[in-house]
Amino acid sequence: MDGTRSRGALVGAARLRHDLLRYGYPAGGSFRVCTRSPEGAEHWKQGVYREVVAPERLVFTFAWEDAEGKPGRQTLVTVTFADHAGKTELTLHQAVFETVVARDDHRRGWLSTLQRFAEYLAGDR
Repeated sequence: MDGTRSRGALVGAARLRHDLLRYGYPAGGSFRVCTRSPEGAEHWKQGVYREVVAPERLVFTFAWEDAEGKPGRQTLVTVTFADHAGKTELTLHQAVFETVVARDDHRRGWLSTLQRFAEYLAGDR
């Protein structure tokens, strides 16, 4: 796989399926992901990787797409990874949101996604 185009299910928020359409991990690379609800509703998002410092830091833009595929308001997501006694601490920061509701919706989504990821790592697939 060349890292520029792939399809496959990703671990995501509860009851949602995330299909990766395009990704490129180097700084400047982009991604585009479709999130599907159990009812089949599609929600597309996209972004560009700003920083990729393995294994410490990942910074990327994030924007939901409208019905025509045009990106909406862009936020910046920073994820850091730190070793603590053989375990990895993940810190996630996303900003700036237009509304408190948007911020809280994203918080719920990230918490659900990270919980599912923890379950996956623990073998609760």
